[in-house]
Amino acid sequence: MTTLMFPNLTANDINNDTMLMLWYHPWVEATHSAAKLQRIWLEAFNDALRHELDFITTVAPIYNKLGSCMLGFEGPQTPGSMATCYHNIAGDMADAALNRMRKVSELNDDLRERIWDEL
Repeated sequence: MTTLMFPNLTANDINNDTMLMLWYHPWVEATHSAAKLQRIWLEAFNDALRHELDFITTVAPIYNKLGSCMLGFEGPQTPGSMATCYHNIAGDMADAALNRMRKVSELNDDLRERIWDEL
């Protein structure tokens, strides 16, 4: 690389400007790559936080419904009505948890794909 950039360069010809030129390009390339990788990581982190917020917004009404069932706001509490209410809530929570796990598992593949695209 240095012979292509400076073909007739000898040890006596090296000064501060030449040293700067010798180290500037590799340093910029390394810094640029590190910045790209940091951007990719931050985008993946942003996606993970967005998925967690989606999960929280999905689960909040479910907990509200659970509270209503426990306090009897949805009618008189009987063992059958409580079982039905808990069964519905458990199904909603299972759907939300499975959706969360699916999104989290996709993050790993998405991060790998982003890194390989940049490389």
